[in-house]
Amino acid sequence: MTRHATRAALPAALVAALAAGCESPYQDRGILSKDVADRISRVDGTDLSALGEAGPLPPSSATPPSPEELAGLEPGQRRTELALPDVRASVLENNLGIKVVRIDPAIASERVRKERARFEWTFGLIADGGRDVNFEPPLQAELWNAEVRPNLNVPLADGGQLDVDWRLLYFDNQLNSLDPNEGVGYQSVPRVTLTQPILRGGGRLVNESGILLASFGQRRVEIRTRLMVQQLLVEAERSYWRAFGASRAFEISLESYRRAVEQVAVAERLAAARMAAATEVIKAKYLAVSQVDDVIAASEQLRARSRQLKQAMNRPDLPLDDSAVVGFGTGPELVQYRFAPQTVLDVALRRRPELLEAELAVAEGALGIEVAKNGLMPRLDAFGTAGPVGFGTNLGDAIAGSGPDAAMTMAFNAGVRLQVPLGNEAAKADLQAALYQRLRELATSQDRRLTITREVHDAVSRTRTGWQAVVATRQAVDLAARAYDGVRTLYQKRAATITDLTQSLLQLADAQRSEATAVVGYQLALLDLSDAAGLVPGRAGLSIDSDIRLPSAEDGDPGAGTESFLEVPPLLEAERGDLGRTPRATVSAASNRG
Repeated sequence: MTRHATRAALPAALVAALAAGCESPYQDRGILSKDVADRISRVDGTDLSALGEAGPLPPSSATPPSPEELAGLEPGQRRTELALPDVRASVLENNLGIKVVRIDPAIASERVRKERARFEWTFGLIADGGRDVNFEPPLQAELWNAEVRPNLNVPLADGGQLDVDWRLLYFDNQLNSLDPNEGVGYQSVPRVTLTQPILRGGGRLVNESGILLASFGQRRVEIRTRLMVQQLLVEAERSYWRAFGASRAFEISLESYRRAVEQVAVAERLAAARMAAATEVIKAKYLAVSQVDDVIAASEQLRARSRQLKQAMNRPDLPLDDSAVVGFGTGPELVQYRFAPQTVLDVALRRRPELLEAELAVAEGALGIEVAKNGLMPRLDAFGTAGPVGFGTNLGDAIAGSGPDAAMTMAFNAGVRLQVPLGNEAAKADLQAALYQRLRELATSQDRRLTITREVHDAVSRTRTGWQAVVATRQAVDLAARAYDGVRTLYQKRAATITDLTQSLLQLADAQRSEATAVVGYQLALLDLSDAAGLVPGRAGLSIDSDIRLPSAEDGDPGAGTESFLEVPPLLEAERGDLGRTPRATVSAASNRG
């Protein structure tokens, strides 16, 4: 390497060394793995053959699947029967959403405990000592001293401060200014000091407002937790009924396909006997093949709805794959309920968490107004200090005030401190903001009442129309089944065509799907009415304090057993009968049951 090349390489090496030296030695160390860092900065392509197996498209002349083969599309080999009480218990015990929201009340309770700590007593201790030297001629003396001062600070609930301290002082004066024969002395000064605001900053309401606001905040968090638990329970039951409806739709599609396959056999038999044309066999086969797509779509919908239900339950024995199929042990409740809208509305206005939260917000606004009014006053503080001052040549004489060289006298002082803001615009602005805040909360509360009223009337209306749809669709299924049986008999006697039979079969399947949709819709309408009234599903109800206990500030430090906050006992479910049995609610059930 030449001298010129060497000189050119030196700056580059120096820059590289500086760059390496500037790099932090702790960058991503133990925080981000190299694999994660690489995947963040890299976009991979898709290789579908690496994700599964590939196969050719079968010929159009292939034999369509049998009903038994299509029945195998039902997700899973292991069947687990579920009832609604099982679903609710699993949601309360295992749902991750509930486990997450239950931590919020614990955090809120700690905020309350922090605010209460404002009134904790504080103990302090000051100890020092040293030597002071006087260099001014002709005196060149030194003073040795040591001081110990314990003190106790007591915050008072009405804004005052009580300070208790005790000053113990030792000194050795070489000038003998205190006693010509003895230069060692002790001083004892126990004092009590009281400072009390009289106008601004005085009163328990103002000084405990932080605790009250934190308590209101804790209650609001508890209300939101209750609301979240109720929503998760309602959504889990909705998932149950939707999965139930998807299962019923799959059964209907599969049964329709079986009937279509049977029609192919009948058409072939009639064609072999020269009682039907060959085109009817082709039409029958086309009908059967066209039903396969409905079965596949219904199966896929059942898989998706079952996964939603499994996710809400989060049970170890119900994985999200297709290894387990869900059985529905609780059937629809086909009972007609005639709900009184005003009765349901009265229950909703007492039970809905949104209104309880609005009431807390209004209370917070009222508290803010009181605090802001206090801020308009001038600052007037009264203070006073009193304590005996003792001197002596030893510590005991100084404390007791007795002895030949001891002395004791009482020292005290008292006064007032006044501060008057000129203009006080900041306090006036705080008061106006507090007034506007309370006005906003009142308007929000009224808006929520209107929203709840609308939701209740909508829910009651859906129960009425939902029941009418159930009755109408059941009648349609009965008529469609009788029509199909009649057309099938006529077809076998050659009094009807394959087109008539196909149309009759499709009408029966459509009527059955409509009935299943109406039945599920009625169950969802009853569920919506329960939710609109602020009630949890099921007659047994749910006690937040016992079934899902919310931690409070008195529970102590959860650090030793944090996981205990996430343990939720299962909900004991009673038999379901009168859905609308609530306080002050009247429900009449019709005698006709499905």
